Amino acid sequence: MPHDSVSVSLGRGQASFNLSVEAFDDHDLKSSLTKVFPSGFPQLATVTFAVEWSGVLDHQHVRNEAMNFEGDFFATGSTIEWSAFNPSTGFQFTSEPANPSGLVGAVIGHERSGVFFE
Repeated sequence: MPHDSVSVSLGRGQASFNLSVEAFDDHDLKSSLTKVFPSGFPQLATVTFAVEWSGVLDHQHVRNEAMNFEGDFFATGSTIEWSAFNPSTGFQFTSEPANPSGLVGAVIGHERSGVFFE
């Protein structure tokens, strides 16, 4: 994943992930799991993701010395849109537009653990 596909401003409770990348279209889930493909598959396709986190709802600082773990975590709003396009078949999928009211849960944060805990 390219470094510039992620942007984080933790102090403001904002982050974004934007990526467009070639991936294999395996035709269906069964083909992906069994690696038995229909004729002509897998094919290259393009998938695009746009994820945004913003609007701090809650902030928690967690420290657990017994587990060598510490972090700052922000519950936020978030949205996601994604699409896929297979130029070989012409198949295209586009998600519904980003909808913050459909949020189930989102958290961004920074943690330190193990040898980085001290």
